[in-house]
Amino acid sequence: MLPTLRALLLLQSGAADSSALHSVDGRLAPTVTAVHVDRAPVVDGRLDDPDWALAPPITGLVQTDPDEGRPVSEPTEVRVLYDATAVYVGARLFDTAPARIVRRLARRDASTHSDEFRVFFDSYHDRRTAFEFIVNAAGVKKDVLIGEDGDFDDASWDPVWEAATSVDSLGWTAEIRIPLSQLRFSEAPDQVWGVHFVRWIERKQEQALFPFIGKKENGLVSRFADLKGIRHVGSPKRLELLPYVVGRGTYLTPRDPGNPFERPASYDRGAGADLKYGMSSSLTLDATLNPDFGQVEVDETFVNLTAFEQFLEEHRPFFVEGTEIFNFGSNGGGATNFSGRPLYFYSRRIGREPQGKPESSGDFEDMPTSTTILGAAKLSGRPAGGWSVGVLDALTARGRATVFDATARTYARDEVEPPTNYFAGRVRRDLDAGNTSFGLLATAMDRWPDSPALDVLPTRAYAGGLDFFRRWGSKTYSLAGSVGASYIGGDPAAIRQAQRSSNRYYQRPDASSFRYDPTRTSLAGVSADLYLNKVAGAWRWGIAGSTNSPGFEVNDLGFQKRVDEIAAAATLGHRWTRPGKAFRQASAYLQVAPSWNYDGDAIDRTVKTFGYVQFRNFWTGDWSLSYSPPVADDRLTRGGPLAQKPATWYASADVTTDSRAALGAYAFASLQHDAAGGWYLNAIPQLTLRPSAALSFKVTGGYAAGRSMAQIVTKQSDPVAATDSTRYVFGELLQHQFYVTLRANATFSPSLSLQLYAQPFTFSGDYRNFKELRARKTFAFNRYGRDNSSTIGDTLLVSGTDTVPGYVVDPDGPSASAATRFTFQDPDFRTRSVKLNAVLRWEYRPGSTLFVVWTHSRSGYWPYDASFDLNRDFQRELFLDRPTNVLLVKFNYWMSL
Repeated sequence: MLPTLRALLLLQSGAADSSALHSVDGRLAPTVTAVHVDRAPVVDGRLDDPDWALAPPITGLVQTDPDEGRPVSEPTEVRVLYDATAVYVGARLFDTAPARIVRRLARRDASTHSDEFRVFFDSYHDRRTAFEFIVNAAGVKKDVLIGEDGDFDDASWDPVWEAATSVDSLGWTAEIRIPLSQLRFSEAPDQVWGVHFVRWIERKQEQALFPFIGKKENGLVSRFADLKGIRHVGSPKRLELLPYVVGRGTYLTPRDPGNPFERPASYDRGAGADLKYGMSSSLTLDATLNPDFGQVEVDETFVNLTAFEQFLEEHRPFFVEGTEIFNFGSNGGGATNFSGRPLYFYSRRIGREPQGKPESSGDFEDMPTSTTILGAAKLSGRPAGGWSVGVLDALTARGRATVFDATARTYARDEVEPPTNYFAGRVRRDLDAGNTSFGLLATAMDRWPDSPALDVLPTRAYAGGLDFFRRWGSKTYSLAGSVGASYIGGDPAAIRQAQRSSNRYYQRPDASSFRYDPTRTSLAGVSADLYLNKVAGAWRWGIAGSTNSPGFEVNDLGFQKRVDEIAAAATLGHRWTRPGKAFRQASAYLQVAPSWNYDGDAIDRTVKTFGYVQFRNFWTGDWSLSYSPPVADDRLTRGGPLAQKPATWYASADVTTDSRAALGAYAFASLQHDAAGGWYLNAIPQLTLRPSAALSFKVTGGYAAGRSMAQIVTKQSDPVAATDSTRYVFGELLQHQFYVTLRANATFSPSLSLQLYAQPFTFSGDYRNFKELRARKTFAFNRYGRDNSSTIGDTLLVSGTDTVPGYVVDPDGPSASAATRFTFQDPDFRTRSVKLNAVLRWEYRPGSTLFVVWTHSRSGYWPYDASFDLNRDFQRELFLDRPTNVLLVKFNYWMSL
């Protein structure tokens, strides 16, 4: 039987009476006391300094897994000390079987599947955010910035701190030193922080917490214990400088000996610096000058045949670390979330690939792959009164492409990306112990183009909004929402392009809520959402609504897909947290999510059920089933009239085996099928092998295949066409995709590691059964060569100086002459690529790192060929495409001034 709440809290506090408890948010919360020492303990993982005996031990950790509510199965003691420069945490983690303690090596911040000790500090005491420090039994460190409800989890944050561990006959010990300069806190003479301790025992899959937070409870940081006793630490000196030097060699085989931009070997070097300055104990300025991100992980290969841009994760440290302050809006911690919610700040816009093309004509061109970032700075922190502040500004240089005319032997330099300034500002205030918050966000982008060819880009883009969050009823219910607006301006060419983009398609002939205006010089819109949830207890529910008006546009500094949408959702679910005969825990939800465009056309009416399960053997699984009845489709014709989307069924499931085994497995599969005969299958198997404490291998396969019954091919003007004087030509697309991803990690020590990433990839798209939309608001087609006496035949077309295969179509046949005959190129294609990336990382002193990076890439593209041949692409011709090799050495040195 579970202990009563009061008895449980007394157990956790280690107190003989209730003096160690106080009330927060209507509940009893324990207090932890930090003890001041004059002499810093030596961080060697042994806990043999006599000062550790001065601190009262915390012993009352309680399990959440596998037996929720029971005391930790192995005794645990945690103590906290501090001096004028740092906070020290010592943990004695007893274990009756020391030989079975799991202690695997890995690079910093990697998942190790080992015994771990974790300490969380809410040093701002805002009950919304916390710093998490993790060390495993082998001494591998990890550090994360976390949010109250998992609204962010930033593992890119890399403070400079120390940890040491030791395994002995009693179990293992962890000793941690966290400099005050790496934390952020108020200037009060008597500090009160939030604190939380977690022990993870890998072989038992056991997690024990202090203080205890039940699985049916909502909130994390707001339920921490209070850490008291830290006094008169002042504002620590926090000026950090991280200069770097980098050298890079690029090696390739020139395609054409006359191309002056391709040399077998080329070299470049660079230097720059990052600066971190603590303006106060709660406010930090970060700046970077001429940053280099050559050591970051490469993006995986993909083929995008949709009308929308592909979202890519940010990997660059400066734009990941600490930018959670710019997160705008939330779903209140509920199970309902709209997939189309706009992202106001998308840092990959900064330093993006140039958007323009060279104006000059020539035989060869040197096109930059990214825009140079001249510098960037961000100011972030939490001043007094529950306020959070974040400001980021970045300036990118003018991007130019060089064009070479081999006949005239001349070079031309053309602007392909104007100099641009990006700004984001955020303020938020947290009240009522983190249960209430409201905030403002503003973003701005300004471009200064010189070339008329770049008039298609907006010269200015501004957006802003207000968001709020409220939780009540002992953190059982939540209400969250946001409202925002956007404005872009520029040359009419830029606004024409924005109006015609796939986000809104203002040129749609049957749209009634907006109209296309080629003379406009600006575009504005609004966005809003609202969520009401029950977020605690066994039964949970949520209702929500959102809207994005047709003119809303944030893609110059943010990310969005479609707008012109009004959506609603209702979700009901149940969670089972007590182990049963088959399951340890499980959840199941039912959701309905209709949406409409601003003309009132229903564009989605999905009904979905999904859930999670953990079995008794510690295997886990996720599943989902959904059905979408027929609805209007205002995107199929890509700016043309409404069509219809056929009824669609979707099912997916995945399973993960017990992570304690040396060989682990994961598998995902999904199947989609529609009433018109279209289908899509996706299968992802994965194996993880850990043959020793220092080695791990992960192999992931991916196979996807499908048949789309209507993939847009071209549009043809014809005054006799039944669909607004335009023929919308489609093909049935049969696609195949296969890849294998290998990740290998060799860790020689907690500060020296080698990572290898490799991925061969192949894709083919086979277009067949070409046809045109028969009538508006339908999914009916006239197939060429079968319907309406039409004919289609092979032909050869002239493209520049080449002759390429194509098709000639007579929509109403040779006996009639009303329709216009037309041609189009064969859209079949295939592509393949190979990417390899190896990173040697050595943290030769705290905060200072040497990187040695090798990147190998090769790819090929074959138009008019849709053959899918794994034997050819993964064996015979895997390494026949032209390779590019890049070797990079980067050295940085951390200084605390």
